[in-house]
Amino acid sequence: MTDGTSDRSLVCVGNLTIDEARYGGERGRPALGGDAAYAALAARLFTENVRMLAPVGHDVPQELLSALATAGVGADDLPERDSATIRNIITYHADGTRTWDMLSTEEDFDLMSVYPVDVPHAALGADGIVLLAMSLASQLALTPWLKKNSGARLYLDLQEDYLEGNRESINAMISCCDVFLPSEVEAVALAGTTDLVAAAQQFRGLGPRTVVIKRAERGSLVVEEGRVLEVPTEPVPAIDSTGAGDAFCGAFAAVHLRTGDAATAARAGATAARVAISAYGVDALVSAAQQVERSGQVFGPGAGDGGVGR
Repeated sequence: MTDGTSDRSLVCVGNLTIDEARYGGERGRPALGGDAAYAALAARLFTENVRMLAPVGHDVPQELLSALATAGVGADDLPERDSATIRNIITYHADGTRTWDMLSTEEDFDLMSVYPVDVPHAALGADGIVLLAMSLASQLALTPWLKKNSGARLYLDLQEDYLEGNRESINAMISCCDVFLPSEVEAVALAGTTDLVAAAQQFRGLGPRTVVIKRAERGSLVVEEGRVLEVPTEPVPAIDSTGAGDAFCGAFAAVHLRTGDAATAARAGATAARVAISAYGVDALVSAAQQVERSGQVFGPGAGDGGVGR
């Protein structure tokens, strides 16, 4: 850790879920989940000024939101919906695999995604905004709107499930962002090539100055003007890989805003991903962020290294 902190402000935009884990048939307690939570908690490890923007339903337990507050993540003005929060059941099997069951429809998921009307004026003044995977309709509406109405540096992550048949509209969305953060699977599907450098250059041609392709245990590929860099990781056993890619994005954005260096930011993203996968659900990130909040000391920009999830 370091005594140096940053006054750069970051908003992590995505969804919030209530996840119930089941191990060997035993039901666990409902826990906080969703990409916005993973990203914001990871960012909090590296910066003081981070907020989460995600709709909440009428049924979200207050103690789950309190966990964010004790970790130093701003979440006191979340848009409210007169609907149930997205709920998932995650079953962990003895062989290390997991099964996801979303107890909501795609329409519910879209309702609980962020649209321009949900963005508070204060968020438009942030230094950086991370746009995480939500419904395609919400991301298509929100990304160009933020480009027009905010001076924030925009970091974009995608949802693998909506890629097929939507390349043209997704490319238009990519053109609005400053940093594009796809997984390897998403990059290959969108670019139509397994040559990741060529894929990254193709994405850069759409508008982003920086492309970072997340490659799980093989680290990440950073491509900028005049620079192609493979940032390695230290593969570690994963207790639960849920949210690792979201944690990478949040930490990457926090450090990129502080330093302007994508390679350093990618190493920070790997560190956050390693924290995320070291326990079930979001618990490890909550504990680490609470420790940072209590100590008043954020992680140094280049702290550690670790495995990167999708």
